[in-house]
Amino acid sequence: MGDLDNDGRVEIVVNCNDERSVVLHSEGGPPNHWLIVDTRGTLSNRDGIGTAIRLLSESGAEQYGTVNTAGSYLSASDKRVHFGLGTDRHVRLLELTWPSGTVQRIENIAADQVLRVQEPERAAERPGKSHG
Repeated sequence: MGDLDNDGRVEIVVNCNDERSVVLHSEGGPPNHWLIVDTRGTLSNRDGIGTAIRLLSESGAEQYGTVNTAGSYLSASDKRVHFGLGTDRHVRLLELTWPSGTVQRIENIAADQVLRVQEPERAAERPGKSHG
């Protein structure tokens, strides 16, 4: 599963043994807003696998996601984390807790985009570390 064409709608690809793959492409539906978070690790692993993400929308709703590719037996999904925002056009706060322990906060994010987030390289941004 994943957003194959970066339009905010999730598609499904099915592959059966000795058969052709089938793509279930999402088209239409209500015009809701969305945000896809694509992580790049620096201190953690390159893909940011294991990063915990907390999203606070402009209406105050909270959502949580974790960067992973886990699907089911012999399958995988897009590692990017997809958040449905409904009618909200902005995200108040996106908080990422990287596997390294670094906590990163990004505020006032426009909806309807793939947001690429790189893990900060400075150890000073880790909780419990001195900033001086």
